[in-house]
Amino acid sequence: MRTDLRNSLKEGMDNLLTWRNRYSKMDYPEKVILNVFYRKYTMEFMFSDIIGCFEKNFFGKPKVKWSNFVDGYQKLTTIYSSTALSKTQPVLHNLLTNTERNVGNISYEVFIPMINEAKKGNNAKLEEIEYAYLYYLLTDECVLLWGACGGTGLTKIDAIGKMSGLVIETEEIKAYGQIEQVLGRLCTAPYLNDTYKPLPSNV
Repeated sequence: MRTDLRNSLKEGMDNLLTWRNRYSKMDYPEKVILNVFYRKYTMEFMFSDIIGCFEKNFFGKPKVKWSNFVDGYQKLTTIYSSTALSKTQPVLHNLLTNTERNVGNISYEVFIPMINEAKKGNNAKLEEIEYAYLYYLLTDECVLLWGACGGTGLTKIDAIGKMSGLVIETEEIKAYGQIEQVLGRLCTAPYLNDTYKPLPSNV
């Protein structure tokens, strides 16, 4: 099975259009990247909950934590929402003062030149920012789905296989950055490669 990311992509596109209308052209690029890191820090803060979906029982077999995948996904999205409000929102601006810090596999520093160019009217850089927002939104959604698969009794590798349709070998996944990279490469990148269409230029 290939993970169906249509709803997440639509949500992302709708968000971008909403923010284009809400913010000035000077503020918009920065607001988009702020939202990338709002989500990424939230994912990092709650990663122990996600990796905890892959608990093993006394016999070393994966524990079944919920009766169906949807139930598990809803539990994780509830944790995501409460973590975003209680842990990320109060400290996000302080965290972003350390521009070199990696969250998952990216740092804010990478986006500063893009933001500056986009503010000057460089539409190619603005599209890069919007694409990055969609890429990380979909990838983080995949990480939540991966955790939900784990709670149904799948191993970490089996859950990746179910989502990507591929059999892979990888080192033991213990960190957010590892699974973000794997699912980004195997699920998000191929999906966006097939479906992504840029928004019209923000002129």
